[in-house]
Amino acid sequence: MNNKKLGRVVALAGALSLALGACSSGGGDSASSGSSKSSADGPKVSCEVPEINTNGEKVDTSKVDGEITWMTQGLQSDFKEYFEGVIKKFEEENPGTKIKWTDQGGAEDFDNLIATQAQGCKMADVINVPSSTIMALSSRQFLMDLDVKAPGIGDHILPDIYKSAALGKDGNHIAVPWYFGPFVTVYNKEVFERNGLDPNNVPKTMEERFEAGKKIAEAGKGDFALWGNPQWQIAAEWGSMGVKMMNEDNTEFTFAKDPNALKWLESMKEMNDLKVIPPDSFTSEPDPGKAYNKGNLAFGTPNPAFVRNIKNNNAEVYGKTGVAPYPLSEGGQQTVSPQFIAVSVTTKNAPLAVKFAQFITSAEQEFDWARNGGAVIMPPSAEALDKLIANPPEYTSDDLMKQDFEIAVEAAKGAKTSPSQAYLTGQVQNTLSEAVVKAIKGEIEPQTALDNAQAEMNKLIKQLKK
Repeated sequence: MNNKKLGRVVALAGALSLALGACSSGGGDSASSGSSKSSADGPKVSCEVPEINTNGEKVDTSKVDGEITWMTQGLQSDFKEYFEGVIKKFEEENPGTKIKWTDQGGAEDFDNLIATQAQGCKMADVINVPSSTIMALSSRQFLMDLDVKAPGIGDHILPDIYKSAALGKDGNHIAVPWYFGPFVTVYNKEVFERNGLDPNNVPKTMEERFEAGKKIAEAGKGDFALWGNPQWQIAAEWGSMGVKMMNEDNTEFTFAKDPNALKWLESMKEMNDLKVIPPDSFTSEPDPGKAYNKGNLAFGTPNPAFVRNIKNNNAEVYGKTGVAPYPLSEGGQQTVSPQFIAVSVTTKNAPLAVKFAQFITSAEQEFDWARNGGAVIMPPSAEALDKLIANPPEYTSDDLMKQDFEIAVEAAKGAKTSPSQAYLTGQVQNTLSEAVVKAIKGEIEPQTALDNAQAEMNKLIKQLKK
């Protein structure tokens, strides 16, 4: 699987629909019909919503039959055989059921595609979505409240991840974390040595990473330290430095007042002034993978799957590559953005949809997907992680991949997700990235860039919530 697609698979998703309008959803057997007929606090839809999907009762999954559609994001081309086997297993365990699998291909406008499907009442019964899409759909209550309809569905999920994944109305769960890619440090040992850095003493904090950049500049060998496009890494790097993106109730961005955000931005500007950031990287793609493969960039894509990508595509650079834990400053936190499984509030077969969602996100299936699916991912389940450690995937057969896997597992255990990452997408993400780049390039003062970005981003999320 190529690295660009892999980036999509680990939930670094595209544009957020900030103008869903009068969205719609799938049909059913009671509750509402006609133009925008629904309860004041229910989903605003133009087609019927089965009462079983929105009342206060748990969905009975003891008897299931019929057919539902399951939609994934960018998985069918690379993992078709694996998931066909998973579906077959479920259907055999539940005679009389049929799971129709579709896939949206992980396009950059994925959120808009799903919003359009919701508007046209064509969204799949069970959907695999990143957190940004959850927010787009949650704002119109298009996803089933799983705390009510499937209580206990997330009991096996790591507590810190599940607690912070309550992205629905009133802090409820409308989706279950399915898998994610924690961050690791991927670095070029030869670049380290060439510039007087110790490849066995990798920076443990972001501050140390910036110091390494200074040494690369002083060495004057023409190598680069860091990538300029911040879209994919800013949330992780700010998290590792302890930046608080939003206020306590996650209603508005507050990072402009955080001294660590300013420290990061000033340090990045210094790196650019020292010419250890590739000048074309600000307008290039967010992923530094291609540049890393040229052999003159110290730090590569911080995804454990990137190491396997190097192994499969560039043996020379793979031999020079090392891995280490992702840098964490005092008060920092490994933050992740999982892929989720959710159920459409307009499904016509709630029992089957809920049961399949419970099946695909179970500890057993999350372990199987991480071990046997062919992707370098981590399950958000403590039980599945423990089982994965005892039964590592086949790709850990060589020393570097084994080290990469072990570091990723440890990072997964302590990882958290955050509602702020659900908002940090589309126009909101672009606003932050554009302001940050201007400050790094010296076109605007760092504090002014943070203030301006925060003000505009808060306007945008207010639009989303209306």
